[in-house]
Amino acid sequence: MDRYSPSSRERRLADELRTLREAAGLTGKDAADRLGWSPSKVSRIESARVGISAEDLARSLELYDASPAQAERLSRTAESARSKGWWEPFADLLTADYTNLIRLEAGSRAVDAYCAVVPHALLQTPGYAETVICSSRAKPSDLEFQRRVDMHRRRQNLLREDGQVRFSAVIDESVFHRLLPDPAVLRAQFTRLAELAEWPNVRIQVLPFGAGLPPVTAGSFCILESEATGLADVVYLENKTRAFFVDAEREVYLYTQDYTMLQEMALPPDESLDYMRRAAASVGSA
Repeated sequence: MDRYSPSSRERRLADELRTLREAAGLTGKDAADRLGWSPSKVSRIESARVGISAEDLARSLELYDASPAQAERLSRTAESARSKGWWEPFADLLTADYTNLIRLEAGSRAVDAYCAVVPHALLQTPGYAETVICSSRAKPSDLEFQRRVDMHRRRQNLLREDGQVRFSAVIDESVFHRLLPDPAVLRAQFTRLAELAEWPNVRIQVLPFGAGLPPVTAGSFCILESEATGLADVVYLENKTRAFFVDAEREVYLYTQDYTMLQEMALPPDESLDYMRRAAASVGSA
């Protein structure tokens, strides 16, 4: 499974940054305030959940009053620390935001997704994903198309029936009414959702039209729970070209509350499973 584990150098760098911060008499919140970051960013860096840029490292070392020798050594460590993730061969296809998203996702123990337009990428069949990739006016070249499909498949390796990653999704009913050029692709997608919903580590619910307006009307979002800390620490909002991150503790909390409300509004898992099976059976019927 394509889980992401920080390298020993990344962990050592993270540990030393935390030690320097504490030696400077600063809490994580103090450091975040001084650096203009969220406390969650400090936590993710110090738990090696994400890497640290050269600029952020330099600012941190200055704030923590690191000696010139310490700063030089840690800068060298940072340059060689990053272990290679499965996404490295696709670097030319990914923005910095998407690279960070995939790294965060690969280091998560739980994913909660509200799907307002299409199923989450981890739930999509190859055919459905190919249709999504080609849905833009800017059509990719044959080579780029194949590489994006390959990248999508590698990303999906995070989700396995072994239960190591818990995945929960609330899918808006509109997703099941949105037609595709090929009905067979749609039928396969709905069938796949029903199959995944029976995995012990996957929970999929359908939010019916009759439930009323959802608490979030701006579109899909996803909450990631850190493998390192066991806490929900980042929310991302993903579109075709960028991923936007919300990591302020209060905002993450509000999204988790909204997601709980979505689950309460949605059909229970057993009724949702029946809905998905009926949706698959009805594709293409008159």
